[in-house]
Amino acid sequence: MKINLPKSWEDIYVDQFIALKKMDDSESSFFIKQIKILAILTDTLPNDEMWEDLDVELLTDYIKKIKWFNTEPSNQFKKNIDDFTCIDINKLSFGEFIDLEHYFGDNQYYDNIYKICAIFYRKTKVNEWGHLEFEPYEFIDIDERASVFEDLKITDIYGIMNYFFEFKELIQTTYANHFEPIIEDTDEEVEYDIEEQAEIEKEKVLTKWGWENIIYKLAKGDITKYDELTKLPIIFIFNHLSYIKDMNLEF
Repeated sequence: MKINLPKSWEDIYVDQFIALKKMDDSESSFFIKQIKILAILTDTLPNDEMWEDLDVELLTDYIKKIKWFNTEPSNQFKKNIDDFTCIDINKLSFGEFIDLEHYFGDNQYYDNIYKICAIFYRKTKVNEWGHLEFEPYEFIDIDERASVFEDLKITDIYGIMNYFFEFKELIQTTYANHFEPIIEDTDEEVEYDIEEQAEIEKEKVLTKWGWENIIYKLAKGDITKYDELTKLPIIFIFNHLSYIKDMNLEF
């Protein structure tokens, strides 16, 4: 039986990419793993008769034909998809940045790839002065918008991930003193005195509630101002935090 194998990432849909990323191959032999990959790439099942009857020589030949699989998809992405346009990342709002951080959490971005796109891609219109305006974030239903991207090729949107990673790295480098250190658990037994233990617990809490803590301080505890703050540009927020810090002002 002749099998039509995809020739590159440009032939792969987003749902196939997600399936590949989530593939559990911890207990699989090399050839079983390759069959699982081939099954995903051809929209078949690993226990399909076509794979069970496949001899090793032919399987090896198929593996050679998908050597492109060992690379990553292109970091390019479409600026426009249907009626939606990708926003300028430098104009991300504080709230949008926080939500993206959440969806990128623990580098499990492929689980949330559709929702990530729903944040980046917006409807647009030209206003009365001839300037392009983007759809306000607060009017978007993330789950509903996410469905728009389900039938795309992975090369249409994969680069949006690196687009965010590079911006996040820039933010963290430029405003490093505003990010709390990440406290990692370790198996190594270390004895701390009471004050050290209290400081570690404090840092863990600050890490857990980092964004909420910033919003709380900027709003001076006024919960009615939270929405206004999250609509401000993320760069404006960090510039303001830097100003407060440099001027030793009360937070």
